[in-house]
Amino acid sequence: MKTKRNIVTQNSVKKYFSQSVEKMVNRSFLSILANLICINFNHLTMKKLCLSVSLIVFIAVSTVAQQDPQFSQNMHNRLFPNPGVAGSNNAICATLFHRQQWTGFEGKPVTTLLSVHSPAMIIPGGVGLSIAQDGLGQIDYLLAKVAYAYRLSLGTGDLGIGIAAGLVNFSIDSKWVAIDDPGADPAIPAAGNSKSGFDLDFGLYYKTDKLYLGLSALHIPSSTLKATDINYTVARHYYIMAGYDYDLVGTDLAIKPSLFVKTDAASTQIDVNGMVEYKRMLSAGVSYRLNDAVVAMFGFKKEGVGPGDLKLGFSYDVTTSQLNNYSNGSFEVMAGYCFKLKDPNEPEQHKTVRFL
Repeated sequence: MKTKRNIVTQNSVKKYFSQSVEKMVNRSFLSILANLICINFNHLTMKKLCLSVSLIVFIAVSTVAQQDPQFSQNMHNRLFPNPGVAGSNNAICATLFHRQQWTGFEGKPVTTLLSVHSPAMIIPGGVGLSIAQDGLGQIDYLLAKVAYAYRLSLGTGDLGIGIAAGLVNFSIDSKWVAIDDPGADPAIPAAGNSKSGFDLDFGLYYKTDKLYLGLSALHIPSSTLKATDINYTVARHYYIMAGYDYDLVGTDLAIKPSLFVKTDAASTQIDVNGMVEYKRMLSAGVSYRLNDAVVAMFGFKKEGVGPGDLKLGFSYDVTTSQLNNYSNGSFEVMAGYCFKLKDPNEPEQHKTVRFL
């Protein structure tokens, strides 16, 4: 591990943080930020200083942490964490997410994700594309990957065996907030820095008319992106996703419970979701993210919009951790559209002049 360096040289600040650096290095990136920002600093300058030091601690050492973007409407975000989803809808589907986390914080996490997938036209199976951009203060995380899933019938459903390959980029800009001039220390990338590396994912995804279940591993190479005085290790992540649609007989309602688990073997995020859908058009529900937030979710779906189906979603996170004293919560919007394709198993009907 590299020697820790700090651009904030005031003795009082150095003394305060030196006692907690060793504990923080082994925690997730978001946990590091939370532990630093949650200190009872009421002065705006001290809040900015606290954020700056958290970023410095993060980049000054080699870290392995849970880094993948977080979403509350994870039941609509299946391709990014699992390449086995590619082509599972027998449609060309595109989904766009935008999330602002911990509103009220300067330098808050802001995430945008675009995913597109469809059945492959030339080879059997499905193909997909995901592009995610995740910003936190002066740190930016970009990931772009293409996916392929081989699909086969299994029981009453369909199993996708998927792989995704792409590029991951970590960068830090030059907007330092510090007491001393960052350019005075050659160990600090005052002009910013950026590094990219290869990424690889693998996933299994099983789907029936009512059920879905997925298992996947992301960032399998666990690459270390090395630049001047910055070592950024892309931690391997493991995902479990599951959901079920239960129609209430004699009503226009359907209950849709789901589960989403993400872990890097050091920290784990668990989301338990419940949605109620009315006439397959309007939906509302709640989600609980263990030790983090309670989420209100709303959705709208309309079939037959042009050649396909439209879906919209909104969620708002009420923070339950110590951050609730400083954050106004998080919000997320989602928009998706699926172009319907002809079902290859649907029987064709032909007419002849003899039977008109």
